[in-house]
Amino acid sequence: MKFLIIAAIAFVLLIPSLVFAESQTLPTDKGTLDIKLSYDKIVPGEQTKLNIDFLNPQTQKNQEHVDWVVSVSKQEKTIFGPIPLTHTSVGSVKIPIDFPEQGVYSVNLEIEGILFQVIPKETVSFEISVGETNVPLNIPAWVKNNAGWWADGSIDDESFIQGIQYLIKQDILKIPPTSQGSSSGSNEIPTWIKNNAGWWADGSIDDESFIQGIQFLIKEGIIKVN
Repeated sequence: MKFLIIAAIAFVLLIPSLVFAESQTLPTDKGTLDIKLSYDKIVPGEQTKLNIDFLNPQTQKNQEHVDWVVSVSKQEKTIFGPIPLTHTSVGSVKIPIDFPEQGVYSVNLEIEGILFQVIPKETVSFEISVGETNVPLNIPAWVKNNAGWWADGSIDDESFIQGIQYLIKQDILKIPPTSQGSSSGSNEIPTWIKNNAGWWADGSIDDESFIQGIQFLIKEGIIKVN
């Protein structure tokens, strides 16, 4: 009997950590938390589990005791939520959602408390492509050179933004479907975007991570593609 118990424990310990096919990580609008959204391949009409990790930006470990709200929408029509304000003690949650058809969906999160303390509401929004709307990434190699020059200060923010806008409009840089935002204030580019560009240029992160930064700038209205 003891042998069986020990064997069972060993089997559990050897099970690999759950790995998802897709993931995105973005900061909240005020930068208090990083939010990681992970999920397996989504099939329209079938239930999918979205995994949400609330991360401390300094440690990149799960932030305990977070109060949050989530909703999912498609073309401004809500298909899930918003749920009532909910608390996670471990900083990670799984949500079953049915995406009824193919298209681009927005997963919207609001953070209203951390460690049992109310904070001014912070938000973050992810876009998920379901079905055949996924666009294969096709980034010319020379674009990496531009990103590296921007990251090390050889070209300024405005030149980089204008260059990216031109590449997207000319269909040289292909971006997955992304809602165009309108700028409402400073057009200052977050430091993490420039860091991502440098890391991408030297091969430390993949193409998808770089594109997520560009999508963030589009949604914030800093890059205009329409």
